[in-house]
Amino acid sequence: MKLNKRFFLLLSVLLLTLPSMAQLRWGLIKEEGGFTNVRKGPGVNYEIVDQIPDGMFIQFSAGTKGWYKVYETYTDDTPPKMKGYMSANKIVVPQKSSVQKRICTVRDEDGYTNVRKGPGTKYEIVDKVRDGSFVLISGDYGDKWYKIYTQKGAFRGYISASKLVDMESPAF
Repeated sequence: MKLNKRFFLLLSVLLLTLPSMAQLRWGLIKEEGGFTNVRKGPGVNYEIVDQIPDGMFIQFSAGTKGWYKVYETYTDDTPPKMKGYMSANKIVVPQKSSVQKRICTVRDEDGYTNVRKGPGTKYEIVDKVRDGSFVLISGDYGDKWYKIYTQKGAFRGYISASKLVDMESPAF
């Protein structure tokens, strides 16, 4: 009888602490031409505590009433710290697929780099990506050109490897 009570007590404690650790997910702020507000509470009536540039990757977890909790993330072993709340419709979660994708940062002195229809400069320009943007890429990471994807994971075109800075990132 004592063993059952101890087991259920241990299980209860584990179940109460596990969701807060296991539910953090990666997402992107929708690219809508600016910034997205982080608020003190789940709603537009709460104070704005920060603004995050569109296109940035963030960690988030379930919140309430259409709002997600967003977290400050660090490059060392420091655990994520809750920053505030963001409207759920501002966060895009890249779709998982059989193609391994990584996050890179675009670096181009001209302020943008071209996205092309094929892997080379002889191919038509189909889009442009701003310097400093985070992008999803795939391919053999020794190649000169990578496939680039939209925030939702759809194929967008090809981008030159010389314009990308690899970063530690979650795989999608």
